[in-house]
Amino acid sequence: MKRILLAFALLLCTNFLFAQRGSITGVLLDSTNQKLTLNYATVSVFKGTDTVLTTYKLSDDKGVFKISNLEAGIKYRLVVNAWMYNVLRKEVTLSPTALNLDLGKLLLSGKTNNLNEVVINSERPPIIVRKDTIEFNAESFKTLPTAVVEDLLKKLPGVAISSDGSIQVNGKTVSKILVDGKEFFGGDQQMATKNLPANIIDKIQVSDDKEAKRRDPDLLAGNTPQVINLKLKKAIKKGAFGKLYAGGGPNDLFEAGGIMNFFRDTTQVSVLAYGNNINKPGFSIGDVSRIGGFSRAGINSIMINSEGGFELNNIGFGGTSTGVQQSLGAGANFNTLTKNGIKINGKYFFGQAKTLIDQFVGVDQNLGSEKQYTSTFSNLKNKSYNHNFGARAEWKIDSLTEFSFEPTVTLNILRNLGITQTENRNTTNQLINNGVNNSRFRGDNADYSLLTSLWKDFKKAGRSLNTSVSLTKKDNLSDNFNSSNSNFYLPAPSTLSIDQLRDNNIRNFGIYLSANYNEPIGKKLRLSLAVGANYLDNENALSTFYKNPLDQAYDVEVPNLSQTVTQSGYKSNTRTSLRWKATKDLSIQPGFVFNTIDLKNNFSTYPSFEQHYQFIAPSLNITYKSLNLSYSPSFREPDVKYIQPVTNNTDPLFEQKGNPNLLPAKSYQVNLNFYKYDTKRSLNYNLNSNGSVQNNAVIMARTISPTGVQTNTPINADGIWRFYLGGNINKDFKNGTRQFTFGTGFYSNYTRNIVQVNDVRSYAKTITIAPRISGRINLNDKFELGESYSVAYNKSTYDDPFYRDLNFYTHNSETELIVRLPKKMVWETTYKIQHNTQKTAGFSNNVEIWNAALTLLFMKNDRAQLKFAINDILNTNTRRYISISENSIRDTRTNNLGRHGLVTLTYNIQNFGGKVGGKDTFFRF
Repeated sequence: MKRILLAFALLLCTNFLFAQRGSITGVLLDSTNQKLTLNYATVSVFKGTDTVLTTYKLSDDKGVFKISNLEAGIKYRLVVNAWMYNVLRKEVTLSPTALNLDLGKLLLSGKTNNLNEVVINSERPPIIVRKDTIEFNAESFKTLPTAVVEDLLKKLPGVAISSDGSIQVNGKTVSKILVDGKEFFGGDQQMATKNLPANIIDKIQVSDDKEAKRRDPDLLAGNTPQVINLKLKKAIKKGAFGKLYAGGGPNDLFEAGGIMNFFRDTTQVSVLAYGNNINKPGFSIGDVSRIGGFSRAGINSIMINSEGGFELNNIGFGGTSTGVQQSLGAGANFNTLTKNGIKINGKYFFGQAKTLIDQFVGVDQNLGSEKQYTSTFSNLKNKSYNHNFGARAEWKIDSLTEFSFEPTVTLNILRNLGITQTENRNTTNQLINNGVNNSRFRGDNADYSLLTSLWKDFKKAGRSLNTSVSLTKKDNLSDNFNSSNSNFYLPAPSTLSIDQLRDNNIRNFGIYLSANYNEPIGKKLRLSLAVGANYLDNENALSTFYKNPLDQAYDVEVPNLSQTVTQSGYKSNTRTSLRWKATKDLSIQPGFVFNTIDLKNNFSTYPSFEQHYQFIAPSLNITYKSLNLSYSPSFREPDVKYIQPVTNNTDPLFEQKGNPNLLPAKSYQVNLNFYKYDTKRSLNYNLNSNGSVQNNAVIMARTISPTGVQTNTPINADGIWRFYLGGNINKDFKNGTRQFTFGTGFYSNYTRNIVQVNDVRSYAKTITIAPRISGRINLNDKFELGESYSVAYNKSTYDDPFYRDLNFYTHNSETELIVRLPKKMVWETTYKIQHNTQKTAGFSNNVEIWNAALTLLFMKNDRAQLKFAINDILNTNTRRYISISENSIRDTRTNNLGRHGLVTLTYNIQNFGGKVGGKDTFFRF
């Protein structure tokens, strides 16, 4: 990798040494009123009579422009375009003796006729800035034949796309993407950006979101969401797009799948299917949310692991960061718009995963002059099956009223087997105890939900009403069989054997109603009122049975390990505030929060009790330009699983108790956010800070018996502090075919928690400081190099000398190299390294992952791709994670797939009203 970087540096030096380069500057003024500067006008540069754009710049807010990196001795043609002004053309040549040319004042005359603007195609400017719209000429920004709209947007000045696909233009969030002025695939942004080919786009138009400004008239210009409209070269009425892939490798490794979208006018159908045994999701999370239709149906929950595996709405789509997994799935999604303007969506998805996990967990627990070291080896075989049925209807009753209706059913089946070996040792490495635990888990879960909402805007700007009703029902039924043998060596030898069934059935039912109302009071005041009411009826029925030695059935109930808890009642949450727009840039919004809790808790063998609480506290929100400061309180009762007075003894060496005397937790949060985008310098920077103080927080009080058995009991504690501070600075350099992105930032955490072991209580103060730096260079899409590096310092200190201070560093580096030479070949490699300074005997602190691949492109528009990949070349088949928790350092190591090769053929389908794959259409619709 060092040789690659050195060669690249030499290449750049050679490029700049052998070419004398200079700059052209000037100021753009109105020819009639020369005190009037022409701001954000486009200055395009062409070579001689060439019609291919060389570079361009926008004038700043004072009408000044500067175009750098121009070669001496070459005749350039400058073309200046400003809204409502005639085009200005000027020929210039830089002299080797005068590389920096100042053109002085350039005067543009205003248009004097009302005819439509005439644009000469050979000199179409890359950017036209009108009063409320920025328009980009797509042909001025070259992309690869396989490029999609997202690749095109990345080349536009001021446009930034994050890893999750969200888009910002000049620091403002994009709220909507239109195609020829209309919604595409139900308004799903990424359906258009990640699937429409870039070569069918004529113009990209960016303007303010007028609907957002109507709903919030006080919205600052810097916070106004943007709308992107993609103007196509020709209208799209029907077509199909998607991809098919299949691959295999040694040791019976395989991957295969297909994902397709068919559309005609306002109707779309999506289908997908996949399967693999290489720890990968069948598709990216973007493919499933866009092409698979989840974005159109609504995403309620997302889980993403470190290796790219993910779940949407509790449905797994494969991929794991732990163990070795085989996964498969299939589904379909339907979306249409009726003549009455009702959007209808229906979907079904099925996912299955089988995972084998070998895991080691080492916990180094300090206890004053003593310590207890726990090592646990686990072998797990987990199976999961998921079914998701869903539908959604959205009805725009009129221009001011919208209604939605969304039912969902999710079924989840779990079948897990495991064997765990645990041992505990003391400071002198003397064995305290050890044990073997065999477990068999069966879970059958069903979630049912129904959500309806009504949004009503009024003709009076700023007045709105949003109401919703949500019904949920969850049945989580589980059987946990476990047989264990535990040996204790201190203070005297003894053994304990358990063979039991823990039957736990949890049922939850809830109805939630909410209403939000906004009312403008004069020009500077606005009243906001939000009311939420919740009825809940929950049951946690736990029965524990020992195995009957006579018939081997689990039918001997254990009364002290069995308990049924029911919890029912009402909760409410009312928030009201008054927003005062003090000045153009400053708004102050004081308010208060009022919560109530009225719950009945009934136990089968424990005295029942009621909970009646009221909580009122002030709130505040202050906004000044791009700076926002907020303070808000919250109030929450303990989870029913914490108040169940039964010991969980499925692991005899680590027991968990319940506490029915827990009180609701009170939290007070402060948030400070600052975001700024410098249009002139293509620079964005932000600062985020938040903190909270929590009283009656739930912590775990731990006791360690002389035999080494650890027991956790939830208790309330005051004075829990959590603070976060982070910031980022990012700079984009986009000059024709060259792009460079530089970023730096940091995050830091400070936590003051409470640790309590054997009645010794102490504040545990943990601090993390993690700076990072990254950069990426792209030369005409032929050469791409990206590098990121971060270091994190972790330290934990304690007030009581019973606990020992802990600290360590973590270093992370990731390098990516892509070379698209020669034509039709793509070379790529990634190298990641993680180093942890925490010493652990017998195990390397370095985790290195090196992947490489060669892709061959063929067929029209490079639709077909043959990829030869080698993953984990260094065969680092163990993943490692170290963390500080309470008075312990936890070291987790998990097996992985290890080194493996794969050959995969992918065929991309992009058919927009024409033929795909030769004489006959590949798919018909």
